[in-house]
Amino acid sequence: MGSVAMFLEGPGQERRPVKVLSTEQVRLRSGATDGIRIVHPLATQIEVKTLIDADGEIASQVDFDGFRFKYKNSDIPWTLVVG
Repeated sequence: MGSVAMFLEGPGQERRPVKVLSTEQVRLRSGATDGIRIVHPLATQIEVKTLIDADGEIASQVDFDGFRFKYKNSDIPWTLVVG
């Protein structure tokens, strides 16, 4: 079985290959955690990922499910695509 490729897809369907830089278990408080909106009332913690692309740009997870990321100097959300 081959390896899984991950990409962030952004404006104009631009895709950047990414790798996981770090993974962290974050305990949830009611409301939001680090800008991540909590959608499941029974969840007590989630896994939050930080990704890095080939140019060294770092993107942080901004959703509960782990499919939306934002680069540090941008307000545009990118979508994680796995293939």
